[in-house]
Amino acid sequence: MGELRGGAEDADVHSRPPGRVLAAIVGVAVGVLVCIHYDWWPSRFEDARWADPLLFGGAAILVLLVAGLVWAIRTLYFVGRDRRWSWWVLAAPAIVIAAVAGVRLFPPPSFDDLRPDFERVAIEVLASPDPSRQDVEIGRFDFHYVRKDAGGAVYFVDAGGLGISTSSGWAYSPDGTPAGFDDFSATHLGGPWYEFTAVWRT
Repeated sequence: MGELRGGAEDADVHSRPPGRVLAAIVGVAVGVLVCIHYDWWPSRFEDARWADPLLFGGAAILVLLVAGLVWAIRTLYFVGRDRRWSWWVLAAPAIVIAAVAGVRLFPPPSFDDLRPDFERVAIEVLASPDPSRQDVEIGRFDFHYVRKDAGGAVYFVDAGGLGISTSSGWAYSPDGTPAGFDDFSATHLGGPWYEFTAVWRT
């Protein structure tokens, strides 16, 4: 009886492998980060739309760090101490590796990929009697506004930044370097396109 009881107690102290719950938690956190990376995340903050991805992205990273620590401890005990094996040990790392590989193989569209759409919007704004268009979305890019100036340039002002003292984005300027606004600097990207940064004057 003593031997049987001792064997049962020994069996009870065996550790468990990382399981379905941990894999599900990692999957949700990775899914949130992938959605934010591809700009599939609907923001509820309107003008401060940077806040939503920042808050949820930060929470997802924190969850992944804690889950990674739990996975490492459980794996260390299960594989290292108890000399046992389960395919569930690989579940959480496989989710992370698959997500990283997918993001690297299928990057989100760049400005160059979407340049024809940018040019279409720029020409529409130039032809419009209204000087600007609010809340413009082009592919994965969100813009607080797109506006033209008297010199024939069109500015796409990014809505993704903090928006406290600096504006950034792209400018369509067929007649050369745009005059800009505030403390303005621009980098020529080829053709009529420039990438710019403007620091507000106080």
